[in-house]
Amino acid sequence: MDDDLEKTIETLLERRRREKERGGPRSRLVDAIMVLLLSKPMRSSEIAGLLGYETKYISSYLSYWKTRGYVEYNSGFWFLTPKGEEYAREVAERASDEKFDRLAALAQRILAEANVKKTINDKTPTPRPHHGRGSLSFIVSKKRKPDIKLQERARAAACFIESLRDELSEDELEVLTALLSHYSKWGSTYLYLDQLAELINADYKWVLSVVRMLQSKNIVYLYTDPRLGVRVGLSKPAKELLEECLRG
Repeated sequence: MDDDLEKTIETLLERRRREKERGGPRSRLVDAIMVLLLSKPMRSSEIAGLLGYETKYISSYLSYWKTRGYVEYNSGFWFLTPKGEEYAREVAERASDEKFDRLAALAQRILAEANVKKTINDKTPTPRPHHGRGSLSFIVSKKRKPDIKLQERARAAACFIESLRDELSEDELEVLTALLSHYSKWGSTYLYLDQLAELINADYKWVLSVVRMLQSKNIVYLYTDPRLGVRVGLSKPAKELLEECLRG
């Protein structure tokens, strides 16, 4: 494995381990609220106006994370506790790291494209590889062939998400996208709740609350297996929509 890739994977694994140990919120909306509160105490209506949500929606999030010790409320204003401030600073730092990673990836792509153009413009004949006895070139070519079924499922999943995007909150989109990501990779339309929480590195209770909202919209079902736990899967209407996306 390439050294840089190995270091990147180790960094991501370490980051996920720290997040699990911290047990903090797992929602981009909550992350945004926490970062806003780093600047100053704010009213729910002020946060809602800045983020484009209804005030009662923001208040419900803040009330929940107040019980978890991340925020406090006094005289109409919400503010971070020391625990919340620590989490918010980590979110801000992580966002900065992710921005750097995106820019670094872009720089590498630009450099790669430049090298490809240079190779195309180079008229020096390229030596033909020698395929002697024991050549494994046919194996390499087979490995490079794309997984057609995986690609079809990925396209269907994207179509499915896009079809429902306007009906879903950010949290619902995040959880449903994780479920569809699992489907794209493995072809299965269900996961157990603990697996889903693990997949997105989320708080189990938070995932359950979001799944119940999706259930109320008849997008997923919940089934309790006495041996294996709570199962989350696409409902019958959702599967039919997914099939339409596959055919399309």
